[in-house]
Amino acid sequence: MEHQNGMHENDDTVLYAINHPVGLVTEALLRWWYRQDPKDAEGLRDEVKPLFNKICDTEIEKFRHGRVLLAAHTIALFRVDEKWAKAYLLPLFDWQLSEVEARAAWEGFLWSPRLYRPLLSAIKQPLLETATHYEELGKHAKQYAAFLTIVALDLGDTFTTKELAEVTNILPTEGLQSAVQAVTRALVGADEQRGKYWSNRVLPYFKSVWPKNRDVMMIPKISELLGGLCVAAREAFPEALEELQYWLQPIEHPFHLVHLLNEAKLCNQFPSDALAFLNAIIDDNAQLLLGEFKQCLDDIEKADQALAEDGRFLRLSQVFEKHGIS
Repeated sequence: MEHQNGMHENDDTVLYAINHPVGLVTEALLRWWYRQDPKDAEGLRDEVKPLFNKICDTEIEKFRHGRVLLAAHTIALFRVDEKWAKAYLLPLFDWQLSEVEARAAWEGFLWSPRLYRPLLSAIKQPLLETATHYEELGKHAKQYAAFLTIVALDLGDTFTTKELAEVTNILPTEGLQSAVQAVTRALVGADEQRGKYWSNRVLPYFKSVWPKNRDVMMIPKISELLGGLCVAAREAFPEALEELQYWLQPIEHPFHLVHLLNEAKLCNQFPSDALAFLNAIIDDNAQLLLGEFKQCLDDIEKADQALAEDGRFLRLSQVFEKHGIS
């Protein structure tokens, strides 16, 4: 059933737009346009320009399905005809002009967002304001939080850290979880350059953008995700732990983080830091501690025998004796 605003009230906005007759026509027009191999700054072709103009007419509600799909191709349209995009397409992203249109446009763009700095400059304010409309984005809200985080990690001169910190700070818990996951994916993607990526991108993000309030520090899922980020840092594990240690807290089911730590062989490489990490995420009541946890303790002892007399090591050994599953 369609709402009076022309959008479906139950289904995903983008999925519904793709399957709507208006969306099918818009998609066909876009496919034809791409087949003409459009070049940067050459302008929209006369064959599609008046049709795209009509689709962008917000007075025609049923064409909103087409506007969703045009928004999904914003970068390409902007690169080919910046003047047209600024006049017809980008106003759709402005929450001040229409919340209904902005929601549709952002959901379309967030379907598969990419960084393109000239476009970010052109939609800077609507992008920042979208944080206050997080819940309205439905299933694309997490994608917004992740995209905002990538923007912050790849900071140019479009945004200030203060601006990005302010909008990141108002993201709900779900959005912050998506932010940490985005940072982790980016760090893993750096592969053999993880150490440099941590120092040059991730560390500045946590120092200048990431929220510092105690309420966020107390969220168990965020603590667990940050633990995974520490492990993902690999050669920068000690530095990551030093920065994020105060966010770590005991986890009800720590076996996943223990598995990641063991798999990365960090107990052999950084025994003291690995011990501190395990001590932070495992309390005396931890359950389902598998053999990998014992392997971690063994590797720590082999790498630095003096740590076997450390109070933290002795406590963790007792926890495994009590709750471990060999």
